[in-house]
Amino acid sequence: MKKFAVMALSCALMITAAGCGNSAADSKREGTVFEAVDEDKAGESEALEDKAKEESEDSKASDGDKETKDSEASDAAEVKTEDKESTDAGAEENKDKESSDEGETVGTDAASLFEEFKQGSVRAKYTGAGDRTSYLDTSAVLEKGKSYNMAEIVTSLADADGSFYAPALPEIQYSEIDCGGDGEPELLADAPFGDEFHLLMILKEIDGELVICFDQDSWSRSYVEVKPDGTIEGEGSGGAAVHVVDRAFVDAKGEYKFYYGVEETLTMYGEYYVYTGKDDYTTITADGLDPEHVGVRDYYFEADYDSRTHYYEYFMIDDNYEDVTIEADYDDSNELKKKFTEAGVKTYTRSEMEQMLKDRAAEIGYPGV
Repeated sequence: MKKFAVMALSCALMITAAGCGNSAADSKREGTVFEAVDEDKAGESEALEDKAKEESEDSKASDGDKETKDSEASDAAEVKTEDKESTDAGAEENKDKESSDEGETVGTDAASLFEEFKQGSVRAKYTGAGDRTSYLDTSAVLEKGKSYNMAEIVTSLADADGSFYAPALPEIQYSEIDCGGDGEPELLADAPFGDEFHLLMILKEIDGELVICFDQDSWSRSYVEVKPDGTIEGEGSGGAAVHVVDRAFVDAKGEYKFYYGVEETLTMYGEYYVYTGKDDYTTITADGLDPEHVGVRDYYFEADYDSRTHYYEYFMIDDNYEDVTIEADYDDSNELKKKFTEAGVKTYTRSEMEQMLKDRAAEIGYPGV
């Protein structure tokens, strides 16, 4: 029984020892597995850390690249902006230069055209506007819309009437004037025909060509003077007691404008013709008047004779032909005024005519009034 018990105990001890041995091995094996797992985990952790580090470095590199790209894009944009500003500045500078060049061209072109006209290599267009010629009638030999040089103009006039002869071209006088005071020059030509007559012309450069803006003949009994500002003064005689004055000008655009004309008659003998309309006229006589001490001024604002409306002013003169009219002379009781009234013609006082002249000057822009 004891032996069995001992054997049983021995067996138990052996089993226990064997069980203990398996536990140690398993424990050792489990430790090895856990260590391996830990090592795997550590490896995985290190791998993850390395990957995270690489991703971080990649991110930094990407951010760096992005910053570099952004910086490059910004630089490019700045360069592009600078280039655009430089281009705009260059374009503006070129525009300013072109504008400046255009401003210089007008005067240069006019000057060169004037010089070439003097030499006969450039022609000037005849339009008929501003033609006030009489004996040297350019409208009879020149065609509107066509251009002529000076030699052709003077030769045509001389050929049209044997009493005139064409002047030698060197005898023609040229000078520059400034019509309208705009700083742009016009050319004044003065061509003598014999000892008596002169042809005056104002030429202007318009749209790249020369245009005759004004032409008028001048002689001893009908003198014409062109002033440096383009104003034109004419004076003439219609007889011993008749004096004619007219004023006109060429403006900055080259347009001829007639200001006014007046025919003054000193003393009244026999009959005096007065217009009752543009084409109708009648006469008044000096009967009952002191003919040596009265006068009449006939004003008009049209250059064309047939288109004129006439405005009459009478006045009193002394022995020296000076105007001595007083306000009382305009009363209806005045004998000369009665004659005008009976003929159906209105008369104007000196102050009324002066106001009409001022209004006319303002209407057409006549200089200096």
